[in-house]
Amino acid sequence: MKKLLHVSFLVLFFLSGCAVKKNITTSETYVITIKNKQIALSDTGFINQGQDYTNVQIFSAGSVLFNLEMMGNSICLDGRCMDKLSFNQQFFQEEHYVGLMEEIIAKQPIFEGKNLHQTSHGFEQELDFPHSHIIYKIEDSNLSFRDTKQGILIRLKPLQ
Repeated sequence: MKKLLHVSFLVLFFLSGCAVKKNITTSETYVITIKNKQIALSDTGFINQGQDYTNVQIFSAGSVLFNLEMMGNSICLDGRCMDKLSFNQQFFQEEHYVGLMEEIIAKQPIFEGKNLHQTSHGFEQELDFPHSHIIYKIEDSNLSFRDTKQGILIRLKPLQ
């Protein structure tokens, strides 16, 4: 009987998993395009959000091609975690500022709303820096972030 109890406990332990499960409050489906010097992907994906947590996943044929998790002070890309400024340097080729990627995914103005122009269905920003030229547009539920100097593109289009 004791042996059966021990085996049952071990089986339950392994089936329950060791990772802390994130509480997701919203999940939206998009056609997500992400392009920089390291990657170029465009496929169906999800943006899952919870308290102090955002997850962007791109799938193809049922397999996860891109998994970006933003939580607290770190960003994890395909399981490799780093602080947000290091992520920015790797992804955007520029440190910019800590909350840039979260603001983009949340469709909020970036760089404290600098050069923000309201449009009838959203807003746009055009920002010029020594190593970046950013064109950022939100129109209804569509998002486009483009850095023409660095060759970076992030596009979100809701799946109908």
